[in-house]
Amino acid sequence: MLLYISHRVLQEGATEIHEQEIGYHVFGRERNYDTATDNTVRVHASMLRKRLEQYFATEGAGEPVVMELPKGNYAPVFKDRSATEKKESETVFKEGATQWWRRAAWGLGLAAIALGASTVWLATTRSAVRADPLAGKPSVAEFWSAIFQRGQATDVVLDDAAIGLYQELTGQMVRLSEYYDRSYLRGLGAAPSGKKLDPDTAGQIVLKRQSSFAYVNAMGRLGPLAARFGTEIRLVFARDYSFQALKSDNAVLMGHRRTNPWVEPFEAAIGVRWEFDATTQGYYPVDTWAAAEQDAKRPLIGRRDGQDGYALIAMLPNLRGTGRVLLMSATGGSALSVAGEFLEDETSVRTLRTRIGANERPFPYFEVLLRVPARSRRPGDVEMVVCRRAAARSVKGLK
Repeated sequence: MLLYISHRVLQEGATEIHEQEIGYHVFGRERNYDTATDNTVRVHASMLRKRLEQYFATEGAGEPVVMELPKGNYAPVFKDRSATEKKESETVFKEGATQWWRRAAWGLGLAAIALGASTVWLATTRSAVRADPLAGKPSVAEFWSAIFQRGQATDVVLDDAAIGLYQELTGQMVRLSEYYDRSYLRGLGAAPSGKKLDPDTAGQIVLKRQSSFAYVNAMGRLGPLAARFGTEIRLVFARDYSFQALKSDNAVLMGHRRTNPWVEPFEAAIGVRWEFDATTQGYYPVDTWAAAEQDAKRPLIGRRDGQDGYALIAMLPNLRGTGRVLLMSATGGSALSVAGEFLEDETSVRTLRTRIGANERPFPYFEVLLRVPARSRRPGDVEMVVCRRAAARSVKGLK
């Protein structure tokens, strides 16, 4: 919630943010849900307001810019702490606030995430009692029941944006084994192909604990679904995750292999990979299993305008075969948001099951790559570019 409202003000210039907007984008409510009977946003706003006051009075006492969340409007206000002593123009002040946001947002954001991890279960359980998010959606309920199982925890593993940036700058891949035991830290500053990154700078990058806004925002949709099945969600940063958890728990892995190395063990079971384009500084999907038909690295993204978004969704067994893992990655926040709506839309999930060609229960293992048209936010507009069962041999190997 903190990341969303700060982005709306500092990056988009919003002066008003309404309760329904936050409920829809952050907590996965319907666009026009009844705020009189669902107070989730107000509860979280009250807790966030208190946490902000506490932060700026203690740990953030030295911050030159103070962030406040006024009552009656969810658009945060940024104030110069020394405003009574020093007058600055609105333009200069906003630049200062933006610089502060870039520096402090992730620190505050992760504090807010920690708050959300401990409170989202209570808040969403209360709202779920009033409105079942899966009412009248048997296919959607069947899909999510494979991820959220009563009595078994589900880990939501946020991506490590810092390790992704490090690999983009150096062109050097970090394998899961190196990421897990931190051995990649010994090679900071060295990169192949003549690329160099100052060791101090490299260290400053990889040691930051940052997650992409798109994946943090998507997390809000999972709370009501988990509450529906009486499932506990454990929010984990990728750097803190473990093989033991991935063997025993259900999990939702946010991000792709570069930003979330825990995706690596599952890539053998699916054909779609994300490739980094240094020219555009963005990622595009490639179907590596299409090699027999066309070029071995045939890009699926339209190169003509590059405006369409893409999202990859895959469901696979965990490393021991005792639970399920959901992989979610996308080219951006809009595509990821539509992918989330796709998985809550009865027609879309029913069509997905039909395309997979399987009727067994529980929901079969699969991968689907969605093309999201530019400026579209409706799951009915997406195209399933790739839709197939996960490779049976590879899935068996994961167990």
